[in-house]
Amino acid sequence: MNTFFKKITTLLFITLFIKGIVWALLVPLWHFPDEQAHFGHVAFIAEGGDLKRHGKYPDLTEEIYVSEDILGTKRDIKGNNRFTFHPQYRLDYSENLTGPEEEKIKTLPLETRKNLVYKESAYYPHFFYQLSSLVYKLFYKANLFIRVFALRLFWLSAYFLMIWFVFKSAQLIFPQNQLAVAIITLLTSFHPMLSFVSAGVTSDNLHNLLFTAVVYFGLKIIAQPKWYDFLGLTLTLGLGMINKQQFFIAFLIITPSLLFALFKQPKRNLKYFLFLPLAFLIAYLLAPNRITNLFSLIAQGKIPYLKLKPSVRQIKSNYKLLEHFIWTLEHTVKEVLPWYWGVFNWLGVALPRWINRVLMRLLALAGLGLIIKLVNIIKQKKLTRQDLLLGFIIWTAIAYFVALMVWDWTFTRNNGFSFGFQGRYYFPVIVSHMILLFIGIRELASLFGKRLTRYFLLILSLWFIFLNLAALYTVTNSYYNTTSLKTFIIQASQYKPFFAKGWWLITALILYLISCFVLVYNLTKMIFKSKLKP
Repeated sequence: MNTFFKKITTLLFITLFIKGIVWALLVPLWHFPDEQAHFGHVAFIAEGGDLKRHGKYPDLTEEIYVSEDILGTKRDIKGNNRFTFHPQYRLDYSENLTGPEEEKIKTLPLETRKNLVYKESAYYPHFFYQLSSLVYKLFYKANLFIRVFALRLFWLSAYFLMIWFVFKSAQLIFPQNQLAVAIITLLTSFHPMLSFVSAGVTSDNLHNLLFTAVVYFGLKIIAQPKWYDFLGLTLTLGLGMINKQQFFIAFLIITPSLLFALFKQPKRNLKYFLFLPLAFLIAYLLAPNRITNLFSLIAQGKIPYLKLKPSVRQIKSNYKLLEHFIWTLEHTVKEVLPWYWGVFNWLGVALPRWINRVLMRLLALAGLGLIIKLVNIIKQKKLTRQDLLLGFIIWTAIAYFVALMVWDWTFTRNNGFSFGFQGRYYFPVIVSHMILLFIGIRELASLFGKRLTRYFLLILSLWFIFLNLAALYTVTNSYYNTTSLKTFIIQASQYKPFFAKGWWLITALILYLISCFVLVYNLTKMIFKSKLKP
């Protein structure tokens, strides 16, 4: 069985690597979530912009601004562009591999990189963008397309490492069940919207990685902590604090694990807690102003990022948390959940309706299975280690949802409208979602016997592989003519670097399809020919 498992794991990560490249190469420039703003922040730093002036004056380079104007992604005063909510809109394509105005973008003078003409940047902490600026500078002599796509490919490494933490987390919960580990890793890695987001230039990639690491260290500290787990958690918390504001939710997430470790073996684990204050030292060394401002807020008795204006200045001061909770549940079911699985082309293209209906029913079945699982745990009257780990996974999913909801409640009271959450905002705890999905489906399927359980697990795995391919087709079909392979390759090659054109693109697509086929074949053998208990 170990041979099977190693083979499946190797195939899975190879397929994951190819899949990431295909997504990164196929999606046009500036069509990942706010990619132009994130890359604009990178360019601002790389071109020597004054960080003290960032956000106060124009911070977008003329080079990026001109490319947005040509490619139809320049926003109007309402924040919309030619693609926003208009899936029928397409660029004009030429009859060869070079777009009509591609050379104009490639040959823009160097001074257009220095000239700041517009305000459109990702106004997040600078850490992600400072790291990205190193890649930008490495390819500085190259044209805009090469610099952007090189950065896309570079940050795929964060996605691969994130999936590795998913893999290790699944091993902690199912130490004797390699099939469960393989399937949970597959569900996460083939999640369509996660595949889409992770192939673009966005600080979400680093945020999702670091938060997934927090979940893993939380599980590890409950299961069997070592000194290096506390050290790893310390490093993760330090980096997370200077990457995104919402990472502070991680301190809420990790608290039960730390309390459990302290309660279980106080003498052994208390000394490891000395690592944790180093998180603030790491953050201070990398971003001193950010940490200084944080402690200043705390000294004033303010909780960062949950700040309410005085009642006289609140637009909806009488808006109750319960009201917002009810609204959030309705909004989540109607919009957030469908977008969680996939929304593309500047929010204008979602997965086919029948696919979303299947997914909603799948979630309902998984929810029913989880209820059965929890009832069985209660009947046992004794918690196993796996039960404790499952409890932590449930906690992470609920706590993250509640934390975002409370923040949105304060935002709504202050501004009179909701921030407008998208499904991808919950990806920091997607490892928890996919573990719960797997457990729920497996628990429900087990009511029908071991043989049928294997069929259910195989169908679930095949469904997610199909789901990713369907999403990839949905995205490409929204931009290019897919009725003819030749026309598709010609259009998909335009406004791209040389390594995303013609035969390079065809080769990547063929390798992806072959790797999916080989993975499916071997996964089927693993499920039906192994002695592993599902």
